[in-house]
Amino acid sequence: MFVYNPDKFASLYASELGQQLWAFLILRENVARLETASELSKPAVEGIEEQLLEAFREDVLADRVKQMIGHMARQILEQRGWMLDQGDVKVQSVPFTKAARYRRPDWFTFHAFRNTGDPRDVVITDRRQNASLPEDARWTYYATFASPIKAAVAFGVRDISQLRQQVQSNGYQRVRVERMLRRA
Repeated sequence: MFVYNPDKFASLYASELGQQLWAFLILRENVARLETASELSKPAVEGIEEQLLEAFREDVLADRVKQMIGHMARQILEQRGWMLDQGDVKVQSVPFTKAARYRRPDWFTFHAFRNTGDPRDVVITDRRQNASLPEDARWTYYATFASPIKAAVAFGVRDISQLRQQVQSNGYQRVRVERMLRRA
C-alpha cells in the first residue's frame, strides 16, 4: 500500500482530479511502467505518458498537474526502493518536457567510449572527463549507463559487480560489442 504526502500539492490532491491521478498511478501496471522506464535509465514518467493521456486527456497538460504527477511518481518509487538520480532530464514528448530519473541505490554509473576506427570496440570506465583510456586508439564518448539491463543488452556485460571491480582496478574495461543478428 502506497502512502502519498501531498505537501505543497495538498489542494490539488484534495480535488477529484488529484484523487483520480493517485489511484491511477498506484495501479500495479502503472507502478511497473514507472519502474521499467527507470530500469532503462529513462525518466520514470515516460513509462506512463500514453496511459495518462488516454485516461485524463488535456487535464494532465497543466504545469501544476504535471508537477504533482512527478511528485507522486517520486514517492511511489522511493517507497519501492528507488532514489533520485537526476532531476530536470529533458523529455521530448507530450505531456512532459522535463522529468526526474531514478536509480537503484546499488547502481554505479558507467561511461562508454567507442573506438573511432572500430565502433564495436568499446571501453567502459567510471569517468566521462579525464578518463584513463587505452592509448592504442582514438575514443569518442558514446553513452552513460547504470542499469544492469543496459549493461547486459547494449554491452554484453553479465556481471556488473565484476565490471565495477575491473574499472576500479584498471581504470577501464574493454569490451567487444558484436553485431546482433537481424531477422531476414
